[in-house]
Amino acid sequence: MENKAFFRMVIFIMNSIPKDIIYFVPHYTENGDSVLILFLSGEKKVVPMSIRSFSKKLYSLYAIDCQAIKKLISQRIGQKNLLPIVLPDATFIPVKTRKAIVKTDPIFGYVNISQIFKIDDKGEGFEMLLRCGAVLSCLGSAKYFKKRITLASVITDYLQGVWSQGALKIKEECELENVFGLE
Repeated sequence: MENKAFFRMVIFIMNSIPKDIIYFVPHYTENGDSVLILFLSGEKKVVPMSIRSFSKKLYSLYAIDCQAIKKLISQRIGQKNLLPIVLPDATFIPVKTRKAIVKTDPIFGYVNISQIFKIDDKGEGFEMLLRCGAVLSCLGSAKYFKKRITLASVITDYLQGVWSQGALKIKEECELENVFGLE
């Protein structure tokens, strides 16, 4: 019974993806790693899955091969790690949002590029002011993050051109239940 409730919650959240998401970041809970999501409505939700699984679900909603698109993005921007998540209607940029408690803990979340309003350098990190008025405290270099924005913009423009030509067809009739293997 708990499993069905979990999947209903995940389906509800995934139904809002991606244009209504401002950011999704790793989040510690009593049960382990989860994903904290901030929606345009101001609502926050915690999903009990890893950032990696969540990003794969984003791609699967559009019937996009996760490995193939990552390889293409990597080749186009000349970077292997910390790649943006580029979808037909949203682009998410990786940002370091926490320090790991254990070496294997995920420390990077993702921010919707269209929701970034201002970046304030704070010396030992930076704050990101988002269009909704929320502030996300980030670790790392503001300068390097701005470089990620530029790279993400370049690859987004490229992929929008590819998708508009029909090279990758967005699967509009996708049933969310099938994405999660439900019957």
